Amino acid sequence: MNVFTGTIFHTLKRTLRSIVDDKSDGYESGLYLKRFTEEGTMEDNYVDDLEMGGPGLASEKTEGMAISVGTVREGVLTRYNSRTFAQKLIVTREAMEDTKYDQALKLARRLKRSMHKTCDIDATNILVRAFNSSYVGGDGVSLGSSSHTLPNGGTFSNIMATPMSPSRAAMIVATSQLKKFPGHDGITEGVMPKEIVCPVDQWAVWEVLTKSTKAPEAGEFNAINVVNQTLSIDDVVANPYWSNTTTNWGIITDAENGLNFLWRRKPSSDDWVENNQQTYIYAISARWARGWSDPRGFYGVNA
Repeated sequence: MNVFTGTIFHTLKRTLRSIVDDKSDGYESGLYLKRFTEEGTMEDNYVDDLEMGGPGLASEKTEGMAISVGTVREGVLTRYNSRTFAQKLIVTREAMEDTKYDQALKLARRLKRSMHKTCDIDATNILVRAFNSSYVGGDGVSLGSSSHTLPNGGTFSNIMATPMSPSRAAMIVATSQLKKFPGHDGITEGVMPKEIVCPVDQWAVWEVLTKSTKAPEAGEFNAINVVNQTLSIDDVVANPYWSNTTTNWGIITDAENGLNFLWRRKPSSDDWVENNQQTYIYAISARWARGWSDPRGFYGVNA
């Protein structure tokens, strides 16, 4: 993108009272991806996560007989490939000389905002595509699926069989299913809900469901709200970038290595001068990978 005097001509006039601009100070700490993914780093261009399952339950041993041998099997291999994102702004010397308002050309700040928006939206694509069979994980199915594989054979589901809108009943159904999730050896392990992630349109209903001590339904004033009293919901992540639907929602669980956002290189900026064109160039770039290793880290409702 090139910045010439013709593209910023309004900033050259002293009659301008102020510049209306987006505020991006502290934007990094406000990234939504920090709230629904596990943020980490990468040591190389790609990294692999390997699932291991087994050995299963112990066997009863008859006195004097040999101990039975357990079996450990490899499961899904998930590869995270680093991708590079970058953008630059080119400013002519004339534009730098003639602009009367310093804040008009705070290019490093503008590029930083652009990059962090890109990070957030790219991370949100995990949710946007959660039920899309064109975007699969290491086990060959989408994040939200009824046929996630187990190393020792068989499958399990991390989606609600009959989708329900946000409600206390829906959370009871979801939590009951989460508590019965199989471990990597196929034996019931169970996980617990940690955060709600949803389109921003649902923020109000989830605030009521997670913060009311009494059941929020009409006529249930004496019943406790188990979502608030029994479950430890840390956060409601009402994501404004999850805009393809107002009905889907999900739960981030306490399973390890669920949804991941891995930095190969965090956003870094550069600037240099092209003397031949007498232009100033400002650039920013970053490298990251995102995805999921363990689908137990997410429970989806495709309502």
